[in-house]
This record gives sequence, C-alpha cells and structure tokens, in this order.
Amino acid sequence: MATRRGKQFNSMVQSKKDAITGAMREAVLINPIDAENLSLKDGDKVLLKNDLGEFQGRVYLAPMKPGNLQVHWPEGNVLLDKGKRSVEGVPDYNALVCLEKLD
Repeated sequence: MATRRGKQFNSMVQSKKDAITGAMREAVLINPIDAENLSLKDGDKVLLKNDLGEFQGRVYLAPMKPGNLQVHWPEGNVLLDKGKRSVEGVPDYNALVCLEKLD
C-alpha cells in the first residue's frame, strides 16, 4: 500500500473528493484485475491492516500496477511506521498490509 501518488507528491488538495481520480477520501485504489481475483467490486467495504493499525475504506477501481493498493494521505498514516525514514529524513509512505472484505 502507498499513500503517495508519484506525480502528486505533497500537492493533493484536502477535499472530500480527489479532483484527479474522482476517488473519495475513504477510497482504497486497486487494479481491476486484482479486485476481480479477490472477488471485490467497486464500492465494496474493505479493511486494510498490519501490526501498526487498521484502515476501513471502499474499493475504488483504478489504473495502477497489479499487486499494489493506494489510499489517501493522511488517512493511511495509521498503517505507516513513523520511525522508518530515509537517510535524508523522508518518511516511508509505503507499507505491507492485509486486505479483508467487510460485510
């Protein structure tokens, strides 16, 4: 899972809907083929979790590399290791997570 978009680093507008993707703040962006393989449909409620925290959101089908998820920042911060930084002090905006479908 990533909380940053490559060409949008530190420039996302804090609104309820992302003007570029059309995704709402609770969106969990996923490749359509990955979603199909996991029996997920656009709008399904999902839980992302790891040893650091949990994030509940909704599936949002997006053109991205298979095997990846993306959530908005700062919502996804609960899943990030705050102590993990580069030599320059930049936080790691990526994390390994488990994805579960919710009812």
